[in-house]
Amino acid sequence: MIFSQLLKSERKLLIVSLPDNTFEFARAALENGADAVKLHVNVKHRVTGKLHATWDGIRETVGRIKSEFDPCMGIVPGAENMSGAGEIEEMEKSGISFFDVYVDYAPLYLLRNGMSKMLALNYTYDPSMAGNLKSLGADCVEVSTVNPEKYGSPLTLMDLLRYREVIERAGLPCFLPTQKKVMPEEVKELFEIGFRGLIIGPIVTGTDIKSFSSVVKSFSEVIRY
Repeated sequence: MIFSQLLKSERKLLIVSLPDNTFEFARAALENGADAVKLHVNVKHRVTGKLHATWDGIRETVGRIKSEFDPCMGIVPGAENMSGAGEIEEMEKSGISFFDVYVDYAPLYLLRNGMSKMLALNYTYDPSMAGNLKSLGADCVEVSTVNPEKYGSPLTLMDLLRYREVIERAGLPCFLPTQKKVMPEEVKELFEIGFRGLIIGPIVTGTDIKSFSSVVKSFSEVIRY
């Protein structure tokens, strides 16, 4: 299923941000209930410190994931160093159906392709920005508004207030990345304030594939039931 179809469905969504661009992590995520997996290129992950490869470096892996599972796949195409327009076209042809990128680093050519566009606001955002994302062509929003100094800390009511403001202003499906140590038992409150889905990453999944699989399953079970 492609991401635009998932967005048209009414289900709550679980996207898993892979700690490494490997077939093994993708398989573990998908077999344990992920609706979509998200890969990364041209970025150093703030949490793991992992320097993710170029598109050339993961093209074969993407093909293997596509061949084996035909899943919904997304990609972070870069930050300061961004994939070129030609590479973005190749990603789409390979079966990747959405990209997720901070607006700070998004060149205009990213708007000229058929992938679903998840635009992310970072911790320096102004609330007024959320209301203008739709006019820029966004299909959905990543509410990535936690200051990196607070990564891994518990959720607070202040977080919920800030998230709720973005959700109300955006008027688009909004997704919460686990910049904070979100617990499965807190998912209910996050959906109650209006999130369409979660993007769980290394802060909650860890990087050991066994514990990663267990955490993905626990979030999937809570979201589904």
